[in-house]
Amino acid sequence: MRTGRRRADVCLVQLLCSERFFGLVFARSFSCEHCGVEVSLDAPGTTHRNHCPSCLWSRHLDRNVPGDRKADCAGGMEPIAVTVRGEGRWVLIHRCANCGRLRLNKTAGDDNVLLLMRLAALPLTMPFIPFAAEPALNGDHQPARKPRARKAKA
Repeated sequence: MRTGRRRADVCLVQLLCSERFFGLVFARSFSCEHCGVEVSLDAPGTTHRNHCPSCLWSRHLDRNVPGDRKADCAGGMEPIAVTVRGEGRWVLIHRCANCGRLRLNKTAGDDNVLLLMRLAALPLTMPFIPFAAEPALNGDHQPARKPRARKAKA
């Protein structure tokens, strides 16, 4: 038994109840405030694009869950590191330049691979133990001394 509704009527109802009809049209892109690149919200590998694929910077918009847009800060989120989650999924670690909050963001398929590799290699450029500078040795294996300043004759 048919309900009497045609497929065209259902499509019309869906159109009328759509976001556009109620004025809820959301932008499908944003301009990166750090580097100025126009960024599409449609990103391969993630459902909530919240960082620039070119410079990896983000904005502090979410408070508790991705996409809630409830943060009061809106500061720039600097990419400071990457980590790896289960199944080898790379995740960016951002720190807010205003309030210092740390957030984890999934990487997307179009993110700048060179910058991701630089972040991954960053700990290798810094020693984990602060080393003191070795004293310079002279010919008889004694540490070299600075010459004393001479007193001016009066």
